[in-house]
Amino acid sequence: MPSEKVSTHRSSIEGKVGADSYTIETFKNLSEVRTVRLKNESQRDITVKLEECAAECSRGEEADLPGNPTILSFISDKRPISPGSCHPSAKQPKIEEVEHLVSTKNIHANMILSDDLFDDDNIKDSKRSANTLAENDIFLSHTIFKRPQKENTYANSINIFKKVELKELRVQLEDIRHAKIMTKSDGHPNLYEVEEIVGKKIENYIIYYLIKWKNWSADYNTWEPVKNLTNCAELLKEFEDGRLKLLERFQKYSNFYPDTSVIERHMLDLFRQGKKIDSSLINTDHLYEKIKMFFSINNKKTKTLAENIKENILHMLVYNSRTEQLASLKDWENEMNSITKGNPSIKVENLVDLERAPQEFLYIDDYLPGSGVIIPEEPPIGCECSICDSKTKCCYAMCDGSLPYTSARRIRVPPGTPIYECNKRCICPDNCQNRVVQRGSQMKLCVFRTSNGRGWGVKTLRVIKKGTFVIQYVGEVITNEEAEKRGKEYDAAGRTYLFDLDYNETEGQCPYTVDAAIYGNISHFINHSCDPNLAVYAVWIDCLDPNLPKLALFATKDIKQNEEITFDYMRQTVKDDLLRQRLELPEEMCNNKSLEHRTRCKCGASICRQYLF
Repeated sequence: MPSEKVSTHRSSIEGKVGADSYTIETFKNLSEVRTVRLKNESQRDITVKLEECAAECSRGEEADLPGNPTILSFISDKRPISPGSCHPSAKQPKIEEVEHLVSTKNIHANMILSDDLFDDDNIKDSKRSANTLAENDIFLSHTIFKRPQKENTYANSINIFKKVELKELRVQLEDIRHAKIMTKSDGHPNLYEVEEIVGKKIENYIIYYLIKWKNWSADYNTWEPVKNLTNCAELLKEFEDGRLKLLERFQKYSNFYPDTSVIERHMLDLFRQGKKIDSSLINTDHLYEKIKMFFSINNKKTKTLAENIKENILHMLVYNSRTEQLASLKDWENEMNSITKGNPSIKVENLVDLERAPQEFLYIDDYLPGSGVIIPEEPPIGCECSICDSKTKCCYAMCDGSLPYTSARRIRVPPGTPIYECNKRCICPDNCQNRVVQRGSQMKLCVFRTSNGRGWGVKTLRVIKKGTFVIQYVGEVITNEEAEKRGKEYDAAGRTYLFDLDYNETEGQCPYTVDAAIYGNISHFINHSCDPNLAVYAVWIDCLDPNLPKLALFATKDIKQNEEITFDYMRQTVKDDLLRQRLELPEEMCNNKSLEHRTRCKCGASICRQYLF
């Protein structure tokens, strides 16, 4: 043990807390939890808590370190209660006799001295078993030791520790100078009263406020998340209003009111510079300090400062807009995946502008019958094949066709070929080779914002092999009359998502149309291309009405990872019949050859037709 002295009159411990030396000035009974005061070189108080150590002595009393008055001496003389007034008896055994007087019921008293407290290498843990005595032998007390000579106090104390096993001593130090045991004015602990909000910061998209606590100095100010600030609405409003007024004052003075396009261009500049749009981009406290400085210094020096403030304002606007946008897109992504349940898996990405999730679009994964439309889902017939393959006359033969899929379930018939899959009446298993579209998409797709003004698009996040089923084109199924009405409204708005189901068209009439403008799935966002990598097939499954096929998109070529998927809105079939396999437009617009009434194609393909319609 370093420079501390162990005696029967006074027990003291010296050591260090960090770089501060300290001395325990009072040392109370170790058998209970006590608090003692330490004084260090800077005269600050440190709290020491001593844990209770129960003694396993035969008399049920508590063991203690030398100097503790609670344990009886083995001699018959009665010792004083106070350790400071303890005197050795007239006759005391020699120290050498101690180990012969210890009972078999030893006091297992190990003194644990933390390296943080005592770093003297001379102190080592030592345990030594005592010789056996009778069961009624009395336990060892510190009063059995002869008073050592002053010059040998340290050496004799070490010898004593080698002879006995001391009770465990746990010392827990707490620097009360930095302790934040704040209480509310009514005295309840852990309830803090906010006096003022003095700062604000954002970390990991969480807003924190710097709080000045009532009756506490600024040294105890803390950063608190908004959720911790209950009943502080007025203070928060006062703080935010004050900053808003300061910002508006600067904007009015400098006539600086950036619109969305300016904010988006600034965001793209940050992307090109390789900067992340996160909380590290802004320092709101620093910004408002600069604004205050701007109005307090000489006007000749404000030009550079003003430009710096404008840049910081743009940083803040980009961060706020981007944070809100990402939250909107993430909610949209989660909503779609909750419906698809991973078939397909969908991601949403926008690295082009600040466009958020569409507000007037509802995700569905199958046809939605509109007013006056009934979609029968009970097929009248089904196959009885145990195994459906090219040798069996299965459902696909209903139109004198061949098995449309390979063993790898890829399409092998040309576009325009009607496909009849096995349905719920068939006895073949679910893994039948002729069940593909009904099993859903297994793709990993991403809805992304295009950089050439085509709005949203869809790309694949993994390689797609030629002939693979990608996705269905779904929406609200409406009548021809309703389609004509909606078509005029969509034309006026400059958009349309009408897809005629005219694969069984008779007498120039198309009974039904799929409208994916409001109700649809990810196919709603697939763009047109004059050189597409997808083709649309008409597929009948449970509904065998020739006027109500499902629309399935299959890959017409191998598609690379991260490549955009597209289909031709005006695709010709192998029969060279122009089916209206496109987004429907009014007939008068189709016949108008004036370029000003035609939609410019932006697909960028080498064989682009220049005009979509």
